[in-house]
Amino acid sequence: MNDQDSDVTATTNRHVPEELTSVVASLTSERRYVPQWYVYDTRGSELCEELIQKSKAYKIWQHEHSIFQTHADDIASKVSPPAVLVDLGSGASSKTRLVIEAMLKRHGRAAFVPVDMAKEYIATCGRQLEKDYPALTVEPFGGLYLDGVRHVASRKEAKLLLWLGNSFSNVSIHHQVELLQEIRAQLSDGDRLVLGVDMNTDREAVSQAYGDEWIPIWRDNLVSRFNKDFGEDMDAERFEYICEFVENPPDQDEPSYVVLSLRSSCKQRVHFETLGLDIDFEDGEKIYFYEGPNTSCKWNLMQLRRLADKSGFAVDAHWTNDEENYCVICFAPANVIHTSLEG
Repeated sequence: MNDQDSDVTATTNRHVPEELTSVVASLTSERRYVPQWYVYDTRGSELCEELIQKSKAYKIWQHEHSIFQTHADDIASKVSPPAVLVDLGSGASSKTRLVIEAMLKRHGRAAFVPVDMAKEYIATCGRQLEKDYPALTVEPFGGLYLDGVRHVASRKEAKLLLWLGNSFSNVSIHHQVELLQEIRAQLSDGDRLVLGVDMNTDREAVSQAYGDEWIPIWRDNLVSRFNKDFGEDMDAERFEYICEFVENPPDQDEPSYVVLSLRSSCKQRVHFETLGLDIDFEDGEKIYFYEGPNTSCKWNLMQLRRLADKSGFAVDAHWTNDEENYCVICFAPANVIHTSLEG
């Protein structure tokens, strides 16, 4: 343990809320990074929702929405009533409304559990959903993805878990199988996991999709939150937003992926007033988004089927947009699919 690590250990217990200690640890680690959930506080979630619906370059929202417009009923049909709909990383649940409507049409009533770290934001969105859909009961859960899965695991109703917006692809490629295995362990035979995943590997399109329009969210708002939570004096203008694309062969299991970071434009020291701690950045040193190497994976169907197989799932169904560069895929417990095929 170096001197800086010792300082962090000594100060975080006294001055930082427990939920923020992981942020301090990540910023002071050898490979500096930001936990995924920290980027999307209430303001970050609002900015993100506005961008993804209006952006002409980042088209994941539009691709996914078009699939749900055509196939929401097919997706809702994957679970039997009574059922509970769970939205991991729900945000405003804007696309999820189409599945909610399909479930209400099929089942008459439905329970909806949006899961997100932005607790106040999803609570506000949940109240609006209940006004718009009187037959819907919204039960917001503030926490991480797996915490949300565990939260609903004991419910007797069939569960339809949505993990949309290519958000699963932000999980470290080294931990994706393990995380899916943990989710599988929480599910019953009648449950289904539906992932929205990006399949666009065009380098120029990817570069544009993760371009400078994200700076207000992934730099400016993030730095503002650092300063608010830790009493820092970090200057956003001293960090450059960087997007890189790692392209892997399409016939291997590991998908291509994006790497996002903030790069220090000079040698500088950032002061944590709350912790009584200074963090030194070298010129060109980066703060990465998320712990793993990847921010956003780009898949093909072969890779998704292998991912399911390694995780105890099997592909029950999948739907793509017209361009076939985005996929919504339904995973079922592997034993259910195998039994069905044998029958």
